[in-house]
Formats: sequence, structure tokens, C-alpha cells
Amino acid sequence: MNNWDDRLSGLSSSLFPPSTPLGQLPISGYRSDDPKWQPRLSAVLLPLVLSPQPALVLTVRSDGMSSHAGQVALPGGCREDAEPFPVQTALREAHEETGINPECVEVLGLMQQFDTISAYRIVPVVGVIRQEPTFCPCPDEVRKIFTVPLDRVFDADSYCRHQVRHLHKEYEVWSMRSDCWPVWGATAAILADLANLAAASR
Repeated sequence: MNNWDDRLSGLSSSLFPPSTPLGQLPISGYRSDDPKWQPRLSAVLLPLVLSPQPALVLTVRSDGMSSHAGQVALPGGCREDAEPFPVQTALREAHEETGINPECVEVLGLMQQFDTISAYRIVPVVGVIRQEPTFCPCPDEVRKIFTVPLDRVFDADSYCRHQVRHLHKEYEVWSMRSDCWPVWGATAAILADLANLAAASR
């Protein structure tokens, strides 16, 4: 067993099992004052690729998207029909957006849910891809696919927390150090949480 096998095994023990009911997953992120707040459920995949180099797969959303156009995102989206949620949703969306074969993904577990100011409740699904994947980005949804080294993703010093003010209210926003594309918002917050889980499991 190599070093990354050890680290991922430790990370897996810090995650919620894939079959965990949503009601048992904590919720972080944006807190609305609206008593009728009902964010839409969505799932994202955190694809941890081990070959050719350990890295995390991220996407840049197409400029024509109706929301968050041009932003860096984890592959994912909303549930379709009665598919098993959140694992199958995350795997399907990742396949549609990036071409990642669901059969090549070893699901490690789930992270806490994250609410966004745009009214989505995201369930992050962590998965490992041991062989080098073949990417096939969907042009309608994905402008570019890129990777960030896992050493950087798992390093708490890669993240910065900011306080911003919008419409007379203070919000917490995260950013992540990247060499090519700015990573911020929900994506950076979820990755910062992943880094904390990885550190706690060592």
C-alpha cells in the first residue's frame, strides 16, 4: 500500500457512508432568514484521480450557462426522475459533463451538505479514480476540464476565508489558491472542508 492509499483510506474513515440518509448529514454554508427557504437538492462528485499524478478534477462552466457561467465547479447537478440520490446523481452528472466512466469511480463516501446563496443544497460525493481517465467535456455545459494536485487540495493553507457584504448582510466566502483558474464560493468551501477531513484523518 502506497502513501496515497494510506491517506485515502484515512479520509474514507472520516466520511459518511454512501448509504447515509440525507437527514443524518449536517448542513453548512449559507443560512437564509426566510422561513420558506427550500433549496433544490443537487449532488457533486469530487473526483480524486491517482494517475498520472494524484489530482482533483474540476470544470469551468460554459459561458452560455444560465447560472454561474464561466465559474469553476465540481461536476454535478440535480437529481433526475427516481435515480438513487446522491451517489448515482453525482456519477451521472460527472459522466455527462466530463466523460468520466462511472464504473471507474470507487465511491469513498459523502461529506456534509452545503447550502448556496443561489438556493441549492449540495451533497458532495467523494470518489477515487485509479487509472488515468479519458475526458470528453460536454460543450453545452463545460468550457474546460483541469486538475489541481491533491497535495494542494489537501493543504489547509491553500484556502482563504473572506467576509463580504451584499444587500446589507455579511456573508462568508471561501477561495482556493490555483495556478490557472480562480476557485471560490461553494466549490472552494467544499474543498476546504475536504482538506479539514483529510487532516483530521492523518
